[in-house]
Amino acid sequence: MKSFLDTVDVNNLTSSEQIIYQYFKDHLNNIVYLSLSDICKELYVSNATVIRFSQKLGFKGFNELKFQLKNDLNLINKSVNAWDAIPHRTSILKDFIDNIDDKIIEQICSEIKNHKSIYIYGRNMSSLPAKYLQSMLNTMDIPCIYIDWIDFLSALSKSFPDNAVLFIFTNYGDKSIYEPIVKQCHERHVKIIWISSTDLDSSLLNSNDINDIYISTHEAKLETPPLLTKLTSFLLVQFIIEYLRHNIDKQEA
Repeated sequence: MKSFLDTVDVNNLTSSEQIIYQYFKDHLNNIVYLSLSDICKELYVSNATVIRFSQKLGFKGFNELKFQLKNDLNLINKSVNAWDAIPHRTSILKDFIDNIDDKIIEQICSEIKNHKSIYIYGRNMSSLPAKYLQSMLNTMDIPCIYIDWIDFLSALSKSFPDNAVLFIFTNYGDKSIYEPIVKQCHERHVKIIWISSTDLDSSLLNSNDINDIYISTHEAKLETPPLLTKLTSFLLVQFIIEYLRHNIDKQEA
């Protein structure tokens, strides 16, 4: 039975990636049962190498690639029902966990702990993880202000306290909407922490003075209804909360 691996241009792969590719081809029936660490130990390569190989093939990471192989081998139920999407969503969440940079989480938490003025923006579906972050921070006695109106954010960006922190939860990061807000924030030395479902325009992230933080949660689009899931954004917020809680507990001990 053919798989998507048969369509890969091997000449476009590095020598290490070609080794991984050939291993996948030779062990197609077993790959779907192996973990990322199993494959790395077998091939003497790093997790990052396998993840980059998976991304070069168009996947978020190894788990989504493995899900595709399961489909190719007809190892999952293809009947049309509400549970069909769950394994794919799970694979994307696992890839996000595998790829998360601990140093970025630590940096975000450092910004939260070191700044008295914290603002959190999110509207529509993005308001859900934004409100969750606000609620959890307030519960931990870390004061913050939630904003759900883009016009209010635009006006407020002209009068933010210097050196404040602004979380922006967004689906697409529309440049025409956010560019003037970013300019106003940077003029006041406000650090922006972007949590976006899709990749942002790089011009929104460029600044000579402010090193903004950016995380793409790669949240999948649901065709019916047309919206983006927020599972990964919630997971990211939980990572932040757990890191903060752990460090607060250590300080109080």
